Amino acid sequence: MPDEPLTDDEDAFPEEGEQLQVDANALRGLAHPLRGRLLEELTRNGPATATILGQRLGESSGATSYHLRQLSRFGFIDAAPGRSGGRERWWRVRPGGWSMQGHAFLADPRTRAAAEIVLGRYYHQREEHFRDWRELVLERPDDPDVRRWKDSASDSLSHLRMTPRETREFTEALYGFLRDYTQRFEGRTPESHPDTDGVEVQVNIFPTLPPRREREERGGGGS
Repeated sequence: MPDEPLTDDEDAFPEEGEQLQVDANALRGLAHPLRGRLLEELTRNGPATATILGQRLGESSGATSYHLRQLSRFGFIDAAPGRSGGRERWWRVRPGGWSMQGHAFLADPRTRAAAEIVLGRYYHQREEHFRDWRELVLERPDDPDVRRWKDSASDSLSHLRMTPRETREFTEALYGFLRDYTQRFEGRTPESHPDTDGVEVQVNIFPTLPPRREREERGGGGS
């Protein structure tokens, strides 16, 4: 995808509630480490100002303010409605979320480096968050947070047999349900709902193909 200048044109982004399709420029913008941390913090804990985020992440409000504006220009976040921070703007993750063509970006030499950074960070965070919870349950079963959540947290594994088309239809239906159901929780923060904790929903949908070694042996040993 050719490089294009950043834009402040509202028409460049989907309507509120529609999913943002990440292009090459947005991908490169998200590769910055602080922007990734800011987006994760807004995703996990809801709307916040540059000052609040700076305090949480140990960064200056000037740095967080600049990178929040960049995330906004790329379409990942926007101003949180109904909130007044005086001279400071409240930011939220743009409703509808975002998605990217990870395989295509990895296959293109022009976007491979940025895709490796963004996807690597994404999968590392997913694994780390779930690992932290499992270790806490195993090592500190009497921890108040574990006792509070042990009957609500869950994980599951399902095996299906479907065609690629059926899998796409299943994925769209599942993600549609998640988007619709989670709208009722949008805008919550630790301050506005102190009786809540962040809840992470992880969904992996992938084919269980033969192991790599077996595939290489069948193909004559090629890489």
